[in-house]
Amino acid sequence: MKNTILTSLVSILLLSCSTSTVKEKINKAGDVAGQTAGEFIEGASKGLQKAFDVQVAPTASFTAKGLALGKTTVTSDAKATDNVLVVYLIFNQDYSGKLTAKIFDDKQAEMGRSTILVTGKKDDAKYVEFHFDKRANMDSKHRITIE
Repeated sequence: MKNTILTSLVSILLLSCSTSTVKEKINKAGDVAGQTAGEFIEGASKGLQKAFDVQVAPTASFTAKGLALGKTTVTSDAKATDNVLVVYLIFNQDYSGKLTAKIFDDKQAEMGRSTILVTGKKDDAKYVEFHFDKRANMDSKHRITIE
């Protein structure tokens, strides 16, 4: 009996409203909910990115080699979390040799080191990866140098 009364009441309410008005209100509510969720996700993503942003500083010897840094990000490999530094490397002159990245904790103690061999021609640019030990979990308190 209760289900019959509830069904009748809902039917009367729906019939008393214009179908297009109901659809418009549902669409508007869905649109607002979607925008709010999108803004929240975008804000949370920026907050996380900012929270885990590490300071990467080239040394004088790095810039003397005719190299410059573009975008840098921290990522993970299959063995650990936040142990890979990805660097967009810009060649302002020809270079072939080793580059070493070092991680320092919030007390300036070295906690990780990775050396790679890099080759590039003047006006080239490419992404390179420094893979650190699985225990070198980089976070926003850490400072990284590249030499």
